[in-house]
Amino acid sequence: MMEMQSPDTGIKTQTQPVMVTSIPHAVTGNDIMQWILQRLKITAEEALHLGDLFVKYGYIYPLQEPKNLTLRADGSLYRFQTPYFWPVQGWAADDTDYAIYLAKKNIKRKGILEEYEKEHYNMLNQKINYKWDFVIMQAKEQYKAGKERKKEDRYALDCQERAYWLVNRTPPGMLSALEYGIDRVTDPNESKVNQLFVSCVCCAARPL
Repeated sequence: MMEMQSPDTGIKTQTQPVMVTSIPHAVTGNDIMQWILQRLKITAEEALHLGDLFVKYGYIYPLQEPKNLTLRADGSLYRFQTPYFWPVQGWAADDTDYAIYLAKKNIKRKGILEEYEKEHYNMLNQKINYKWDFVIMQAKEQYKAGKERKKEDRYALDCQERAYWLVNRTPPGMLSALEYGIDRVTDPNESKVNQLFVSCVCCAARPL
């Protein structure tokens, strides 16, 4: 993952138009797949599957379809997730952080959350009610700070946060990549790709 982002050997990022703004440091799904294909000398099918795993585990996040954690091998746009949020760091997603995220989203959308988010919001309100004032205060501060950011930064951060919580608080009906596990294989033909993924993730954890 570090090599993919290297200025010398990695994927070249560009400023790309998304919605009503332009997002810097974006890459296309095709660029990601082609880089993996050439770097690892594997088949196109394996390269696409490996790239898809990177998205599903939250190492890369989509800019145009934030709720769709799949890699499209075309001009669809993506960005690399901040290393702090990589699953390989081994930090459990905190209930308080998730509550702040939902509260901020609730403020931004004036109470309009997805059904499963409403359930989580209400459950967290009961579970950590003793510090709910803190949750709301933080949510308001983050919302205010977000409004002061440039439009492109605000949009990218929204996509980044949504991808992180889709991975760490998977909606009903969506396969949880973290619960499934990177070393589990249901199809024997996928073992090579999963081994490559484990290898790439381990390399990403090593210091430069």
